[in-house]
Amino acid sequence: MKRRRSVSRAFRTFLSLALALGLLLTVLGCTLKKDKNENEDNLGKTETKTSEKSETEQKEEVPTEPPEPYVVSTASIGVTGDILIHEPVYNAARRSDGTYDFSENYEHITPYFQKYDCMVANLEVTLGGGKPSSYPCFSCPDSIVDALKGAGVDLLLTANNHSYDTRTAGLKRTVQVVREKGLEYLGTRDNTEESFYKVRDVNDVKVGMACFTYSTVSSSGVKALNGITLNKDAFDLVSNFDPNRLGEFYAEAERAVKELKDNGADVLMFYIHWGYEYRYVPADHQKQMAQKLCELGVDVIVGGHPHVIQPFETITAANGNKTLCIYSTGNAISNQRKALMNSDNHSGHTEDGMVFGVTYEKWSDGSVRLKEVEILPTWVIRESRGGKLVYQIVPLDLAVADWKSFKLTDATLKEAKASYNRTLKLVGEGLNAARAELGLTELPLTVN
Repeated sequence: MKRRRSVSRAFRTFLSLALALGLLLTVLGCTLKKDKNENEDNLGKTETKTSEKSETEQKEEVPTEPPEPYVVSTASIGVTGDILIHEPVYNAARRSDGTYDFSENYEHITPYFQKYDCMVANLEVTLGGGKPSSYPCFSCPDSIVDALKGAGVDLLLTANNHSYDTRTAGLKRTVQVVREKGLEYLGTRDNTEESFYKVRDVNDVKVGMACFTYSTVSSSGVKALNGITLNKDAFDLVSNFDPNRLGEFYAEAERAVKELKDNGADVLMFYIHWGYEYRYVPADHQKQMAQKLCELGVDVIVGGHPHVIQPFETITAANGNKTLCIYSTGNAISNQRKALMNSDNHSGHTEDGMVFGVTYEKWSDGSVRLKEVEILPTWVIRESRGGKLVYQIVPLDLAVADWKSFKLTDATLKEAKASYNRTLKLVGEGLNAARAELGLTELPLTVN
């Protein structure tokens, strides 16, 4: 009995140990499985993060192409020639109440002026106040400014050989009247605090502008315009140069370019009253000045004074800069009729004018590029209608099927076509070369 109890006790001990070991193995197995699952899960997460990181790094490493530049704004500037109001022109504008209305002069040309974002004209008269006067000293009624503004003109060039026709008082008054009537002016001023050079914002394209007129300067430094000696208080009120002292002009032009660029100008346009009257080709000093301005970085040169049109050309500087240059835009309006001119000027060229236009584009990369250059020939008609003398600027627009819509007769239509042909003979070759370079269609050199 004692032996059986001993065996039974041993068996129970063995069984207890076996159960304990089994329990231990079960717990250990669960723990190992849990650790394995956690390790596999962590490994999966690590692989996912590694994969995601790899994709991000790959995206960062792939170079991105910069966006293609695109046009953000367009600016067009138009310029017409001399507004030269002779006595017959202002008499034709006189009304029964004694006032003057010049709006009829611009009836047909107005839509062409108004299409430009900035329209410029050369005001070759003073606004001296009182009774108007004509050649040799011009003083026009103030209402000429109203008519030009109504026609779409934004800026008047006031530096020319007639700027001092009504002396210092008239010079200052011209600026003041233009300012009061809401137009800008360029080339003269009524105080020395104001700069001659201006930057105009034209649809977010900054156009830097300067206007100069020729003058005569004596050996003692006395200046004269139109043969009239300037008082000392007017010396610095007209932006001028002496063709016999071009070195001084170049130095001043360089200062103007720097000032305009410092003030943010994208494009530089210079308006210059130069050359010799009634000559169809530019003088040597005009060519020299134009070349120098090209070298200084001027983009566009518009000339006036000869009262006839002179050629257009694209000038290239050694540094690669290119300048568009129209040496003379002719008369926008005047009484210089071929029948009234002397024997050397019966050709009709004094009746011819133009609207010269350039268009620039501003791109998203900040660059400003020339888009278009154009010339619209114009002709001044002078005729009696209903017992009244009429002067009008006729746009010689080839897009208009019948120019008789501008109130032309068979006879005046013939004269208008002759005017077109005269103008294109002078400017056509240079203009069409410039247009071809821009991929634009050429203008026909003649109309029948």
